Amino acid sequence: MNKSLKLFGYVLFISGIILFGLMHLAIALYIPNLSGWSPPGKLATILNEIIGWVPYTLSIILFIIGVLIIIYDLWQIRQRESS
Repeated sequence: MNKSLKLFGYVLFISGIILFGLMHLAIALYIPNLSGWSPPGKLATILNEIIGWVPYTLSIILFIIGVLIIIYDLWQIRQRESS
């Protein structure tokens, strides 16, 4: 179970990073087609226009959950070694 939890954390972490990178690639490819932008900023305007809020926030959530699982697993290993 411990190895599968650690593997699951690494998979979430890496998939979050890949999705985050792909979203930034999509944003960079869309910038030349941007005619104007509104006060929240260019990133928010582009995410609204390409309907990219869901994958963008999902990538951040996957990244954070993966990091938390990895940290929890490392904390468990350290607790077992110290006792």
